[in-house]
Amino acid sequence: MRCFLAVPIADPALAEAQRLEASLRERVTATRWARPQTLHLTVHFFGNIDEERAQSAVELVRPVAAVTSAFDVELDSLGAFPSRGAPRVLWLGPSRNVAPLTALALECRAVLGAAGFDVEERAYHAHCTLGRPRLPWSASARAAWTAAVAEPRPVMRFTATRLVLYDSHPGPGGGVYTERASLDFALR
Repeated sequence: MRCFLAVPIADPALAEAQRLEASLRERVTATRWARPQTLHLTVHFFGNIDEERAQSAVELVRPVAAVTSAFDVELDSLGAFPSRGAPRVLWLGPSRNVAPLTALALECRAVLGAAGFDVEERAYHAHCTLGRPRLPWSASARAAWTAAVAEPRPVMRFTATRLVLYDSHPGPGGGVYTERASLDFALR
């Protein structure tokens, strides 16, 4: 199964992010948009692993989630990966480092890496994938995205309360994400 760990975006930020994505869908063409009901901040991407390995990953990160206190997140920035050249991912994220989220991602990497899972070597960059441009991306779509990035937007706030293992299946209209496990954070 193709799976990943993520912090689901919760209300009130979820509703605001969904409105933003709907607005972008109308303006930025030639893009495969994420399903708005499952917007999330990716913590770790596994790729394809079997059921037993996925369960092992959940057990490895369970203690990390258990000692992580619920934390506030502010989403206020749009961007693209890579930052230069043709973008492959359009994202919404925080303009500043969210220390508890970064700490969570790094702790998950540490325990998963020690258990033999492949882990990302690059610095962690908190983001919620909104869409993926269809390449080659037209000049008009790129211009619409660039204009959207430059616009002021309200800060979208939520309290992160859990870490979720999702599996991903291709489907019409984009990937379908199913919760496989949910690990609650400690109350603050």
